Amino acid sequence: MINNINLSSLQGGVGGRLLSSAKQVPPENIGGKVLFATPDGKFFNAKGLQIKHCFNPGMVNHKGGSAYPKMRSFSNRLCHHLIYETFIGPRTPGMEIDHINGDKLDYSADNLQEVTPRENIRRAKILRQLRAMGINPKLLTREQLLDIFQKPLTTNP
Repeated sequence: MINNINLSSLQGGVGGRLLSSAKQVPPENIGGKVLFATPDGKFFNAKGLQIKHCFNPGMVNHKGGSAYPKMRSFSNRLCHHLIYETFIGPRTPGMEIDHINGDKLDYSADNLQEVTPRENIRRAKILRQLRAMGINPKLLTREQLLDIFQKPLTTNP
C-alpha cells in the first residue's frame, strides 16, 4: 500500500497539469496495484501518466459480457465502479450504479448514483423516451435529469 505519494506532485500526461484532485483507488479493489483516479473519470499510474486501459471492446451485450468499460490491467473491474468507490464510497450490496446521463462511457463521479435495480431500469426507460422525443440526455444537466427522474414514467414518448 502506497500512502506516502504526494498527489500534488504528480504530473498529468496531458499538458503536465497537476492532479491535485486525484485520489488513490483503494488497492484492495484493484489487486493491490497503484492507481489514481480523478473525479472526471480519468485514471493515472503512480508516475502521474494517464492510462487508457478503461476501454469498451465493442459494447458487447450482457449475454456475451459486460457492455461497460473495464480496467483490464487492474483486476478487470468496471471503471464506473472504481470511480464510485474512490470518490463516493463503498457500494451497497444489491444496489446498482446508474450513469445519470445514460452514457456508459461517462464515468465521472458527478454522473454516477447508486440506485435499486428497478430504479435503474425505470431511468433507462425515461432516457429512451427523451431520445425518442429528440432530446439528448447528455446535453441536460445532472440536476435537470434528476428532476425528470422524480416524475412518473409516461406510457407514450
